[in-house]
Amino acid sequence: MGNKWKEIWNRRKPVTGELDGDWEHVYLELKRLNGYDVMEGGVPLDSFLNFHAGLVELLDLTPGKSVYEVGCGAGANMYLMQREGMIVGGSDYAEGLIETAHAVVPNAREMGAMEAADIPTEEKYDAVYSCGVFSYFPDHDYATRVLERMLAKSRHAIGITELHDRTKRQDYLAFRRANIPNYDERYEGLGRLFFRREFFEDFAREHDLRLVFPNLEMANYWNTPFIFTCFMYRK
Repeated sequence: MGNKWKEIWNRRKPVTGELDGDWEHVYLELKRLNGYDVMEGGVPLDSFLNFHAGLVELLDLTPGKSVYEVGCGAGANMYLMQREGMIVGGSDYAEGLIETAHAVVPNAREMGAMEAADIPTEEKYDAVYSCGVFSYFPDHDYATRVLERMLAKSRHAIGITELHDRTKRQDYLAFRRANIPNYDERYEGLGRLFFRREFFEDFAREHDLRLVFPNLEMANYWNTPFIFTCFMYRK
């Protein structure tokens, strides 16, 4: 993935003392590290938790099941899922974020710094998912390679959230330009990859998977009008 984005993510470090205290405080700091502080005000805890509950349900997870996250960032999702009794693993290309994830999820089955297209597939999980990462991929061929690795690693479910909708690209850019001064200059070389639903329909058909586009939305999240979610299941 793009070096400029990687440099940005590697600069994100926890505030001293913010990974101490109650789990809600730690969880919100991990979400901040994962980029949910871009727009003023951020996202409230209830919105994160409601989204998380929907994610767990769509992945068919219950205590004791295993789940792997592609692009886990600082480990916010793994942190909460492990608290709920799931066996977790994950990876991210930003070594700095993985250091934080190791600190808050020391008992992960697998964890390492690597490209999404390089995740190992020998260890299998009940579900494999990725939240908000696909838009950072360089192109759709790379996204296909990642999906193939996710499928090889999953025994049942695959989930991809926060996919930037190609049909809403102009609306997204207009919103960003209206809310971020000098947006084009500040984000030069920091592109986003947009997807059409047909991309995932084709992949599901080619691999004989059941496909759904659930209405899994995060309330009070500025990105919500411009994204969609995709889940696939082995038949």
